[in-house]
Amino acid sequence: MQIFLRYVFELAIIIPDAIFIFLPVLDELRWRGWITYTLSGILLPLFVIFAAWVSAEQLLPVIPVLVWDVSFLFLIFFFSVRIPLGQKLFCFFNSVMLGAFCLFYAIILMASIEAANELWETTKLMCYETSLISLVISILIGVIFFKFLTEQLPMLLAEKPIGRMWDFLFLIPLTFTFLISWLTPVAPENLLVGRLRIVTLVIVPVLLLLIFSIYYLLWWIATRFSESAKLQQENTLLQMERKRYEELRNYMDETKALRHDFRQHLLVINQFSNSGQLNELQNYLAQFNLTSETKYKGYCDNIAVDAVASYYTSFAKNQNTKIEWKLNLPHELPLKEAEYCVILGNLVENALRAVKNLPEERRNVKIISSLLSEQIIGLSIDNPYAGKIKFNKNGLPKSERDGHGIGLTSVFNSVKRHEGTLNISTSKNIFSVDIVLNCNL
Repeated sequence: MQIFLRYVFELAIIIPDAIFIFLPVLDELRWRGWITYTLSGILLPLFVIFAAWVSAEQLLPVIPVLVWDVSFLFLIFFFSVRIPLGQKLFCFFNSVMLGAFCLFYAIILMASIEAANELWETTKLMCYETSLISLVISILIGVIFFKFLTEQLPMLLAEKPIGRMWDFLFLIPLTFTFLISWLTPVAPENLLVGRLRIVTLVIVPVLLLLIFSIYYLLWWIATRFSESAKLQQENTLLQMERKRYEELRNYMDETKALRHDFRQHLLVINQFSNSGQLNELQNYLAQFNLTSETKYKGYCDNIAVDAVASYYTSFAKNQNTKIEWKLNLPHELPLKEAEYCVILGNLVENALRAVKNLPEERRNVKIISSLLSEQIIGLSIDNPYAGKIKFNKNGLPKSERDGHGIGLTSVFNSVKRHEGTLNISTSKNIFSVDIVLNCNL
């Protein structure tokens, strides 16, 4: 029973490992949170108890059992989240690295006790005290890196500038894990010789902090790229608004001149009318056109959205595409104008690109958007398309060319950030995107 409990305490490191691995991806769970938490909370302890019982019966070496331990955790994690494989491997090995560090550091701290451990040579099974210390260290690690695991790492996973770097970033925590395994002493009493224990106590945490400094640097760079992209989007929106303002100003100047001239025409019309010269009046009216050549058309009360609609209407006209707007939006939106305009612009641009190579009679795009309530905006865009569309696991269309499909991914992330819904459907060669945004978030 004592040996069984020692295995339980040592293999229990999988519990904080599970917390470390799931914290950054709580928004990417395939199932509802309580289902994942319940399954993990039941299956992991049961696996630990079963593995400890088998190990105690056979006095198995701890390292292979720990490998099976974390492999079982990886299976649960792999099927529980919706993120690319590279990101899954990074989160997994980052968690394993932290768990390995906790065990290794506990061994260093308790080297004097482990030196008298009779089972160390054959099984590497730690004493109760060392296992408890490793669990305490895991709690401290969780407190120290909690902000990184819950805020910065999720942001880093969502940043597109990182791109395919995730396919090899997992090598950083994997390498450190192997380094810890290599540094684990064959005999704990060796750590008590000279200054080896003190040096190891200092160097290993420094290496861990160095790795997390690299993570922080990546997060900082990705954040700067993201801010630059947002500034560029806002700059594009400002250019659209400026163009729309110039159109409105030209229209107002023209109507002002017409109003000035019209007063003169009224004097002549009044004179002909008072003198009963109807024929002369008809001839006079036939000499000029009272209507303005420029027709100003507003699409909605919101200036920014109106500017975006005007911009893409001109864009559609240049490629001989019919575009229909039905925008019932107020002067002030319940969310940031720039964010909504980026969503709208990305979807309309994708739709115009999709119909560009179709026969001219099929080139049409329909956009409908309105407030569904004071804090909820609905947006629907329909356009025809040619060929077949393949979808990724996340429900977004696969892009056959580099650089395409980024707009929909950006829209997907914005909708997710507002806990909204994004539905994409293809029926009778009509591509439809329906979005509901919760503006309270």
